[in-house]
Amino acid sequence: MTAVVLRRTGRTAATVGIAFVVLIGLWALLLAVFDVPDFVGKSPLEVWQYLFAADPVRGVRPASMSAEQARAEGFGALATTLGNAAIGFGSGMLAATVTAVAFVLFRPIEFAFMPIAMLLRSVPLVAMAPLLLLVFGQGALGIAVIAGIVVLFPALVNIVLGLTSAPPQALDVIRVNGGSALTALLKVRIPAALPQFLASARISVPGAIVGSMLAEWLVGFEGLGGVLSGYKGSGNYGGVWTVVALAVMASVVLYAVATVVETAALASWGPQAGLAR
Repeated sequence: MTAVVLRRTGRTAATVGIAFVVLIGLWALLLAVFDVPDFVGKSPLEVWQYLFAADPVRGVRPASMSAEQARAEGFGALATTLGNAAIGFGSGMLAATVTAVAFVLFRPIEFAFMPIAMLLRSVPLVAMAPLLLLVFGQGALGIAVIAGIVVLFPALVNIVLGLTSAPPQALDVIRVNGGSALTALLKVRIPAALPQFLASARISVPGAIVGSMLAEWLVGFEGLGGVLSGYKGSGNYGGVWTVVALAVMASVVLYAVATVVETAALASWGPQAGLAR
């Protein structure tokens, strides 16, 4: 198992490094291709200067803002967003798992509520978010709810698919030996659904961050979304590009971490546990 995890960790680290290089290259290329004015478009180097240069090029950072202040605002907002995203991610995955189990154990519930879930999934989050903030408030709870909804629906579909795709032969063994539906769930369905569950968790990490940023944008001036709104309003375009860069970097890194965790979990407990890959 250790060798599998180490190999996957190395591949993931290399992939993240390549992804950052490609993203930086595309960033610079698109600014040049679309001839974005220097006042609005900021290059990767200028974002670095925004955060770390004591005397950056004029227009990169407001004259009244020091590098220390820029880092404090940027990384402080990132920490706030990651905290909100973590709450939303955890609550969304928990709600998706509980709902999926209920769908499998009580099939009429799935027939009744899955179409409603799919209908809600089709509603743009931008349209739903203001209503959710009115219901749950404009604090951490409202932000976490929006992030959780971003996670909930895709995870629900994947987990239900995993639970219902358990090997029929294994289910027949449980049934022949007098096992209940709950026994089949614990001994067959959940282990069989582990790959789908972990894949759902992996792809939901960036979604939770985006959902948190959207809610923060609507709420005020905390977190990456709120700071981004404030920077845009004040014309601090260096700050805008910095916030976007921090959000993208956090999403890529956390996605990579989730990939390594997924590999370790499947190597230990997945359907192919113990087999080299």
